[in-house]
Amino acid sequence: MSNFGAFDLSSLNQKPQAGNQVAGFLVKADETILRQYLKLSESFPVLLLVTGQDPESATMQPLVQKAIESAQGRLAGVEIEAPTYPELAQALGVSQTPALLAILRGQPAPIFQGEVTKDQLLAALSQVLQLAVQNNLTGSIQVVTNPAEAMQKPLSPEHLAALQAIEAGDMELAKSRYEKLIVEYPNDDEAKAGLYQVQLMLRLSAPKETGELAELLSLADQVFVQGKAAEAFTLILDRFAIDFENREILKGRLLELFVLAGIGEQIVLDARRRLASMLF
Repeated sequence: MSNFGAFDLSSLNQKPQAGNQVAGFLVKADETILRQYLKLSESFPVLLLVTGQDPESATMQPLVQKAIESAQGRLAGVEIEAPTYPELAQALGVSQTPALLAILRGQPAPIFQGEVTKDQLLAALSQVLQLAVQNNLTGSIQVVTNPAEAMQKPLSPEHLAALQAIEAGDMELAKSRYEKLIVEYPNDDEAKAGLYQVQLMLRLSAPKETGELAELLSLADQVFVQGKAAEAFTLILDRFAIDFENREILKGRLLELFVLAGIGEQIVLDARRRLASMLF
């Protein structure tokens, strides 16, 4: 991450925000909303995009939003429009737009100023996610477009207990709680998705394993959290095509990533078709 000046937002980090529900993946913010997201950054990383009226900002805004969406709830995003809130841009030390910062535990850290490529952006966000895992910032967000509808389907106590373990940074406890849920309720898709997410977090924070297969699966994880799920699937499927001895391991990892990417997504449907063609 690059460095572009010192800034202090400690005066803003005061107002609490209940829960991890947000109105969108990348929300336009004023000072009040920024306070709320600074509080949220105690549980998971928040990306702060500062935009202007320049063409580069118009290009970067949808890229950042898509990257946040691809993070499967592990990132939240907030956008400050510098022409509307110049005092906030100044407090952030931003002298050129677009600019992107990561907020971890209320502290902003610069990622870039000016235009960057999609690959550079995804590589930087991968580093943010890894740093978040290392610092136990492993909470997740839920985008709620209809709060009343969301209230009609509250989480069970068992799910809440698993989420509380994640919020506390105890991934092993969260893993055991999700595993217990799946034993009791084998058809609980939400519990399976929670378990797979926790297992991904544990793998990302664990020491690197040696061996060709372990290194390939680790690379697939890294590519996946960069928002390049299709590339992660291809890595595993290419190995599946030639490695008959380890097919069960490869298939199991693929099925986990399919759930995290979204079963109905086109990239998942395409990958499942290729997997099926090699099985039958």
